[in-house]
Amino acid sequence: WDWFLESMAEAAEVCAKHGVKLFLEHKNSEPAMKIFMRNIGMTLHVIHTLRARGIDNVQVNMDWQHLLMNGESLAEYAALLAAEGLLGHQHANSGWGTFDDDNMVGATAFMETIELAVELRRAGYGSRGERLGFDLYPYTEDAVAAVKRSVLQWRFIDGVAAKIDDAALREAQQAKDAVRAYELVYAALGA
Repeated sequence: WDWFLESMAEAAEVCAKHGVKLFLEHKNSEPAMKIFMRNIGMTLHVIHTLRARGIDNVQVNMDWQHLLMNGESLAEYAALLAAEGLLGHQHANSGWGTFDDDNMVGATAFMETIELAVELRRAGYGSRGERLGFDLYPYTEDAVAAVKRSVLQWRFIDGVAAKIDDAALREAQQAKDAVRAYELVYAALGA
């Protein structure tokens, strides 16, 4: 761990000299079965250790499938990271949750992706020049078609999030009224 933290500090310092941020992306396994930075908690540990050393140009690159692989919440972590100024780049994708499938956006975890879109909007993601990237590995699909489909599906999902009455959704969330929250989301979907 000491070597790992030292290497992250060194990489962040080099990035700082060039005026760029270092984005850390956790992943729990594959190809190695045990990785140091295998969940969001370990990633935050690295970042907070670096901050304690005066290094503050490090943020989290959220690979959506990596969070799904760990059973981590896309939207909850986006909100948490945004609140701490740690929400970095996004690797948009989807998957079944046990392997880094890198499927097209919205292919699985559809409602979780809508929830993430809501939180990214709440955080103002993109308003400071952030870009959403697509981390896809189409094993059997045409690669260009899979990327195009992911862009279109993300635009649809983000469009649904834009239609949700955010004030009413916040009110439902505060009241822990899941029925009302789903009513708002499904209204945005056209139901």
